[in-house]
Amino acid sequence: MSELIMYQWQQITESSWLIFFSILGFGIGVFVYRRCGNHPLSHPLVISTPVIGLTLYLLEIDYGVYYSANGILNWLLGAATVALAVPLSQQLKNLSVLWPTILLTVFSGGFFAAVSVLVIGSWLILEPIAIFSLVAKSVTTPIAIIITEQLGGLIALITFLVLFTGIVGIVVAEPIFKFFSLHDERWQGLILGVTAHAIGTLKAFEKSPRCGAFSTIGMGLNGIWTALFLIPLMQSFGP
Repeated sequence: MSELIMYQWQQITESSWLIFFSILGFGIGVFVYRRCGNHPLSHPLVISTPVIGLTLYLLEIDYGVYYSANGILNWLLGAATVALAVPLSQQLKNLSVLWPTILLTVFSGGFFAAVSVLVIGSWLILEPIAIFSLVAKSVTTPIAIIITEQLGGLIALITFLVLFTGIVGIVVAEPIFKFFSLHDERWQGLILGVTAHAIGTLKAFEKSPRCGAFSTIGMGLNGIWTALFLIPLMQSFGP
């Protein structure tokens, strides 16, 4: 543990400006997001990702160097993930009678998301590597990368598709909720977590801690379901 901390500290001292650059880029994204009234299409990731990417390109900074310099931020993602358990623990008393519905929603949603990729991919006669690069689009990025690696898909493609899926999810969520008169924040949060993973969960927390807690459940269970049960299914369609 101490060696990891020393390594991260060395990365900070050697390339601290790149960490500051990441924070600044995201800060710009947050500013634009707030100025646009929290509109999904102005999400901080939509703004900050191209800003940072274009700057790295113009300054001819290798992505590997940038990624290593921001190691401390990646490491802190673990703490941020654990912190999601706080609002979740506050909702435990509401979960006991809801588990059957929650599990049915998560498993059916995750299954449909993966199988629809197979059906559409087969209909379009896509190569297996393309299908394997699409199948994990509805789970959060760390899990999606692991699944895609095991299936032999393209990491760069799934990283973009996870971001794209999350943005599309929060854009269409509100109109769908209104159309079906779904006003219960518990189910709104669960749906956002299953379909739009971490981006949907952040959007859910904007509504309320309760909505965010249920979104956390949906995101986590869908990631586990996809990783443990759907990988063998996808592999059966391989060459």
